[in-house]
Amino acid sequence: MKPAVQAGQTRQIFGYGSLINTQSLLNTAADASDIRPCYVKGFRRSFNLWNARGWHKTNLDLAGVPYCAVDINETSDPDTKVNGVIFTVHNDDLVQLVKREYVYKLVESTAYDFETGEVIGKCSLFSACKDDGQYVFDAPAQTRYLEVCLEGAKQYGEDFYAMFLETTYIGGKRLSDMPELIGVSTG
Repeated sequence: MKPAVQAGQTRQIFGYGSLINTQSLLNTAADASDIRPCYVKGFRRSFNLWNARGWHKTNLDLAGVPYCAVDINETSDPDTKVNGVIFTVHNDDLVQLVKREYVYKLVESTAYDFETGEVIGKCSLFSACKDDGQYVFDAPAQTRYLEVCLEGAKQYGEDFYAMFLETTYIGGKRLSDMPELIGVSTG
């Protein structure tokens, strides 16, 4: 189900990949507010979505170079958790986010506070459900995307970062089991 973008509205969005990184989020949604860590249930995060367009507004040294992005897909286990951030956007920023995340659909979920587990409320999240890409090891555009995600996860503390690594998959393997990728740096 794709919620429509309507004039004058605000919406709570759940970001779980590059949108966890505050700078990446604000590059697209400059007026995003109430940004805080949370999680959703019933989803799994994987690097499995091919981004054929590649970088196009930031990281221009890699403009147009494709890479595999993260996606979250619903699981059969309603207690599976994916951490991320929830934030509020107004219509103009929502329109920009929809343009940025053009391969994804907006779907509804419930967000839970990362620390307390209390329900925050309904949110929209971007999910493509395509599973059409594979992580490209040793590719500069791929490395940069992973670095943006990891830097974002680190912004919310050790527990948040550890959960990000445990709940992010590359080819069926947890990112936490791939130490060669966790220390990536593009300088």
